Amino acid sequence: MKKYFFPLLILGSLYVNAQVTNDSIPVEEDPFASDSIILNQAVVIGYGSVKKSDLTSAVSSANAKDITQIASTTAMQSLQGKLAGVNIINTDTPGGTPTVLVRGMGTALGGKAPLYVVDGLIVPNIANISPSDIEKIDVLKDAASSAIYGVRGANGVVVITTKRGKTGKLKVNYDTYFGVRSTMNMVDMANADQYITYFNEQRAALGGTPISTTQRYNTNWFDQVLQTGQMVSNNVALSGATENVNYMFSINNFEEKGIIQGNNFKRTTVRNNNDYKLLDGKLKIKQNVSATFSREIPKPYGVLDMAYRQSPLVPVKYDNGRWGAPIFNKTTGEATYVTQPGQSTDTFNSHGNPVSSLFYDNQKTNTTVLQGNIEAELRLAKGLTVTSRAGATKFWSKYREFSPIKDRWIAANPSRTAAEFEGEKNKPANVKSVNWANNSLNLNNIETFRWSWENFVSFDRKFGKHSINAVVGVSGEKVGVGQFSDLTVYDVPVQEQYWAANHADLARYTPITKQNNYTPVAYASYFGRLQYNYDNKYYVSGILRRDGSSQFKLNNQYWGTFPSASVAWNISNEDFLKDSNTISFLKLRGGWGRLGNAEIPFNYTTFDRGPGSESYNYVFGPGQDLIFGAYLGAPAVNVSWEIVEEWTTGLDFELFRGKLTGNFDYYNKTTKNAIINVKQVLSSPYEKDFFDHAAKIENKGFEIGLNYSDQTSGGFRYSIGGNFNYNVNKVVSVKKGYEGMTGGSLGNGQIAKRLEAGQPLGSFWLLEADGVWQTQEEIDNNPHLSSARPGHLRYKDVNGDGVIDDRDKKFMGSYIPKFNYGININMEYKNFDLNISGYGAGGNKIYNGIKNTRLGGENITVDTFNSRWTGPGTSNTNPGSERDQVASSYYLEKGDYFRLSNITLGYNFRDKIDFIKNLRFYVSAQNVFIITKYSGFTPELTLDNVKGKRYDANPYGTTGMDFSAYPNVRTFLVGLNVEF
Repeated sequence: MKKYFFPLLILGSLYVNAQVTNDSIPVEEDPFASDSIILNQAVVIGYGSVKKSDLTSAVSSANAKDITQIASTTAMQSLQGKLAGVNIINTDTPGGTPTVLVRGMGTALGGKAPLYVVDGLIVPNIANISPSDIEKIDVLKDAASSAIYGVRGANGVVVITTKRGKTGKLKVNYDTYFGVRSTMNMVDMANADQYITYFNEQRAALGGTPISTTQRYNTNWFDQVLQTGQMVSNNVALSGATENVNYMFSINNFEEKGIIQGNNFKRTTVRNNNDYKLLDGKLKIKQNVSATFSREIPKPYGVLDMAYRQSPLVPVKYDNGRWGAPIFNKTTGEATYVTQPGQSTDTFNSHGNPVSSLFYDNQKTNTTVLQGNIEAELRLAKGLTVTSRAGATKFWSKYREFSPIKDRWIAANPSRTAAEFEGEKNKPANVKSVNWANNSLNLNNIETFRWSWENFVSFDRKFGKHSINAVVGVSGEKVGVGQFSDLTVYDVPVQEQYWAANHADLARYTPITKQNNYTPVAYASYFGRLQYNYDNKYYVSGILRRDGSSQFKLNNQYWGTFPSASVAWNISNEDFLKDSNTISFLKLRGGWGRLGNAEIPFNYTTFDRGPGSESYNYVFGPGQDLIFGAYLGAPAVNVSWEIVEEWTTGLDFELFRGKLTGNFDYYNKTTKNAIINVKQVLSSPYEKDFFDHAAKIENKGFEIGLNYSDQTSGGFRYSIGGNFNYNVNKVVSVKKGYEGMTGGSLGNGQIAKRLEAGQPLGSFWLLEADGVWQTQEEIDNNPHLSSARPGHLRYKDVNGDGVIDDRDKKFMGSYIPKFNYGININMEYKNFDLNISGYGAGGNKIYNGIKNTRLGGENITVDTFNSRWTGPGTSNTNPGSERDQVASSYYLEKGDYFRLSNITLGYNFRDKIDFIKNLRFYVSAQNVFIITKYSGFTPELTLDNVKGKRYDANPYGTTGMDFSAYPNVRTFLVGLNVEF
């Protein structure tokens, strides 16, 4: 690591996505400032900046106060509901990052995250940046603005400007907060008595023996695996500037203890930003360096699924200290593993003990990120500058997992012993089997590096009423330089200090090793932008970028051209509105652009072969010998970047002398050649699926933002603002013969999603529930599933062919919200300040998979227990305790919700102490309450619920399907802001 730090400190990094000095971006943190002031602020738009009043494209912005108003791990979490046109799906997991979608989703399998640009440096994410270090965020939402980033800008661009020193003497800021976190909107699970009743009804329906109605244990598993979480942040920043040097140094330490026992995250960030003026200000050098060190102790989120499903009759531990297991005595019906001669046991279900799962899980991840950039800007003549900037990011990750195989085996069944394990381990067939090793140790190391170098010339002059701003440049970038290694060894000593490969039993167990060098991707680009305005009334802007990517060097799509054009009319500067007391600002704008998405899946040629009587082997010759053959599994079909085109128009206004401000935008964004997974048919020459450009996807909608601010003669100031975003997502067409991509697996052979023209991405494709079968006679006289029985759900025979199968499935909406909105209220009186904010989304569906996929004997919610079918006539809506697992509309629920995100009350002891300029104390409540009809833990799903890992919002994965959602978390915290 040391060998990279010194060059980065010298070379630094790129500067902001613009040639913007600290003075040219005056970030106004006063929420009550008139919009006339805000309109003069600079917006960073890529390789330059422009006054907000002169924008010809759609850009949403947030300042430092917006970002730090809500305590969060990353900045985008704080901005949920504050940026029009930006849908932020938050997560409360420690160290978690949100899913960010700008103006809908335009790809089925490609990358969906926006491009992040930090001080001019393109970065993979902003998880390594402290929110306290950020001065401003600008989101380029439309193609007219994002085209400056060409093949990288299809999903929008998030431009981040970090803080810099400002003219004046040394300023010292100290910010700290401490918070406690607890679960909210928890689902009530059945207690022991309710479970016994439900379980016995299920056993009776299947002809099984009931269990005893008198049981010893009544375990609430969520109480056992969840705890009160904590979060602590401390930030110190020193900044200032002289005539020729600006400086800023900060250090932030953030720690979070999660609500799952043992789940912790720690991050320390150090940042240094400096500006230097040389040659009488003709040469400006800007340098940014940051180092981030994080340590995470993850825990499997699957324990939440276990806690939901495991029977309350199972104890955490038995009296003898053995771990509880879902075992009962078939003779006595008691939940115990103890039997007498002649007695036997059975199991309630196949799920494990959530507490023992946490106890034996031992993972640790350490990461280090170094980012640096440096920029030199030379003024050649008035309005003419040349800029060169270079930057790099170095990433290290070290992951370690220790798994006590022997202890887990014994814990799974309390009747097992260590002697039994040793006996199995020493059987001749198991001597080399890693399944019978005492433990395993997995070590995974990842190291990556990316760099970029950009050079551009800028021209900015005004000639009378004519203003011209132009930039032209070239850039080169290489990403994905690096390697990974993965090593698994067995039978290391149990003491942690000996968890290393050289202490493993290498003689008995062969280590499993994986090592690979990543294939880097190189980009070469040419870009230019011309902006012209006449008399601050009429504006024209054009962008042209040409990108080449090494990903496509073997086909004819190596180069792509991405243009855009936009215009604006500042109506308020016309003579007929100049003196208006009502309308102080009114601007109409519109634009078009073409973008690319290079984050796509690739094909590779595969051949299928194998031993034995496989279909690709054959018998040949007089001796009828078995000849080994092979056939083409999947073709390496050429694919290229996805192409996105967008039309947009908007209106910005300011009324009543700046008291009421707002904007309205309409857009139509189309992905022309979206990549899908092509399913094979029987006549296909290929055996396996492959990727190809086959779909056209459309997102169209509108955005509205309003804000009203005023103050009374008594000094009371207030502002009330909000935004509403509406988006319709639709697959317009699919290439003939390529229809039918499915997904949304329930893990039991059932699928819940299908791609089809005319439907949104990720549309649910389900049987339609049509009541509950009451009697066997009713079943016999109507179309039904072969497994149907009284108490099961009844399904509509949609096509009327007398058979219930996939041909009866219907499209029933998508998990993608059609609308989202945010509300923000600020009040200030004397030294008191109050902020209230809320966020909501709706028009989407959620599939309650955790309620659907049941193998028998799992626990249920109180609502399921109380509303179940118990016999003919008792319910024609909800099934009985014995039910099928078919993907149907019964488990599809509305995903609408509104959450009161934040209430913060502060008091500033400003000017009370001589050497302290500001001393603000505040208390805050976050996620105060949520209003939703969804019956699960949260309608805001941000985990791949099958694997327990964060996902990339794949619409044909399990996105929008709840299998083990992380609960919403409510936070109460106290904080202090001090400025010296």
